[in-house]
Amino acid sequence: MHFFNQRLLVLAVLLAVSGGIAQASDKAGLADLPLEQLLQHEVVSASRLAQQVSDSPSAVAIVTAADIRAYGYRTLADVINSMRGLYTTYDFRYQYPGGRAHGAPGDYAGRIMLLIDGYATQDSVFNQAYIDESGLIDLELVERVEYVPGTGSVTYGNNAMLGIINVVTRKGHDFNAAQVSGELSSHGGRKERLTYGKRFESGLDLLLSASAFDVKGQSRLHFPAYDTPATNNGIAEHQDADRNWRLFGKLAYAGWSIEGAYVDRKKMVPNNPNSYTAFNRPFSMRDENGFVNARYDTDLGLLLHSSSRFYHGYYAYESFREFADDSDGEKYGHRQFEGKWWGFDQKFVGNWFRDHSIIFGVEWRNDYRQGFLRDYLSPAGAVVRQRQETYARRTSSFYLADEYRINEQWSINLGARYDDASDLPGNWSPRLAVIYKPDFRTTVKASYSEAFRMPNANDRSAYGALAAPEYVAASELVLQHQLSPGMRFTGSLYRYRRSNQMQYSAILDDYVATGSSNTHGLEIELESNWDNGLRLRTSAAWQDAVDTDGAPLANSPHVLGKFNVTFPLGGSGLRAGYEAQYTGSRQTLERRHLGGFALSNLTFSSIEKWHGLSASLSIRNLFDRHYEVVSPFDWRPDSGISQDSLRMDGRTFWFQLNYDL
Repeated sequence: MHFFNQRLLVLAVLLAVSGGIAQASDKAGLADLPLEQLLQHEVVSASRLAQQVSDSPSAVAIVTAADIRAYGYRTLADVINSMRGLYTTYDFRYQYPGGRAHGAPGDYAGRIMLLIDGYATQDSVFNQAYIDESGLIDLELVERVEYVPGTGSVTYGNNAMLGIINVVTRKGHDFNAAQVSGELSSHGGRKERLTYGKRFESGLDLLLSASAFDVKGQSRLHFPAYDTPATNNGIAEHQDADRNWRLFGKLAYAGWSIEGAYVDRKKMVPNNPNSYTAFNRPFSMRDENGFVNARYDTDLGLLLHSSSRFYHGYYAYESFREFADDSDGEKYGHRQFEGKWWGFDQKFVGNWFRDHSIIFGVEWRNDYRQGFLRDYLSPAGAVVRQRQETYARRTSSFYLADEYRINEQWSINLGARYDDASDLPGNWSPRLAVIYKPDFRTTVKASYSEAFRMPNANDRSAYGALAAPEYVAASELVLQHQLSPGMRFTGSLYRYRRSNQMQYSAILDDYVATGSSNTHGLEIELESNWDNGLRLRTSAAWQDAVDTDGAPLANSPHVLGKFNVTFPLGGSGLRAGYEAQYTGSRQTLERRHLGGFALSNLTFSSIEKWHGLSASLSIRNLFDRHYEVVSPFDWRPDSGISQDSLRMDGRTFWFQLNYDL
């Protein structure tokens, strides 16, 4: 499968953005906002209204660009792992986010929405959120990452079922230069990046970036489930390589913003993700993802604001694998999946009535191409058998929300969204939140909302006509208290009730949408900053989740603990960042108890640039702990040994050097 047209589309946007502006002069860049200023900064993703963090219906968590640098985060998965109540799992293909009621093995991340500057990045084939090296964005281009727990379907519709993660990118004036970056890491890893950012006298702000990543991976990986002479004693040799390259462009001028991103990632898979494939034989997969998002914001008078957005997205997946048994003449498998979509979103914010902020709008999305092509090849490479499926969906949506400030202490956030898909009945997503502020330091929030997730193209391929929407009803109580000007406490008590989940029926010998499950939990967090540059963030989360059979949900830790502290090292010009994470006990797919583990990461980074140079050194898994994560593989190979868990890396290193030209 070739993706020439989509690649040209993104490149054309980047080139068009850069043309004809070389003679303009720049303005001074802005520094990264510290936490205490971010607490007064607008968080648009919380409800698409310009509201402060304290006014959001949920307990919003924020990781800033300063945090990303201080703790040496390299991917969005690293950022997610540091956030209150969240964790990730890796199966040597992708990293998957987990948290409140989501993260079951083998479950794509289609229940928590990932946004980049408000654009929903999920593909239209699997609804997957890509947070590792298959992701669309380099973290050096990120201003902050916002996590809004709870349902977000009122304003974002499908996929915003259990939470929203919004990545806010930096602007050109944050760089105000051309920057060259190089990285070295364990297992033969390297990365190069070239970024150019500038704000011109005309007011035009421009950001362009390109990067390439390549890691050879571990030359020998041992998988106990394949520890037999017939399968190389469980050793996968030279099957762990990973590489990508990325493009990103962003232009903002006079109410207009145009943004485009593209990533091409290829990964070798060392373990055996399918029961019918051969171990220690080449298994490659490739993901391509790209989008163009154009938005225009303007005031239609003093009391009405308009935001118009047009977007186009593309995703493709390709894999090549060797089968363990070719007695039927089929030796290799070649898969090519593809998704294409475009849409338009028109939003208005009206302030016609005193103490009311009303948001309303319409969105139309056309998933005009969802294709599956599977080729089964002979030992000579000829096509023996072919299977092809195509799907499409058009969705029309209307949403309305009102934030009513009753008085200085009380306010109500009320909203609903209606989504009507061409292949499904219409669905409503309502929300009601009450916010109480007894004093200027304390905020109490209580909310109830309902949301849904449409079956994606992969669901329709797997379950056919039985594929159906899944629903959730969520309740949450939040307490936020400002203990001092630089210290804040956040506590959240929540309960989710999911229904219409796919569940196996022994009577029908098939999967049907009759399952239901429950999750409830408690999260607390303390954030603090001091004038001497010391920053601290610590959190704990307790959660109890059961699956559709009433058993503990697989890969759902009962306890999560996070501790982050960063501080300058005297007069050395360096900053140290120490991070400790605890993941509690979990159940595997075979109902085996997997014990908890604790990891530590240590990062040193330069505080000020020296003649344009800056550097970072990070040590992951500082104490070289041996630990396992829950595996999505629910079958046993010929050895009869379970592979319901996978061992992760020990201590690794990463070094980055940046130079501003």
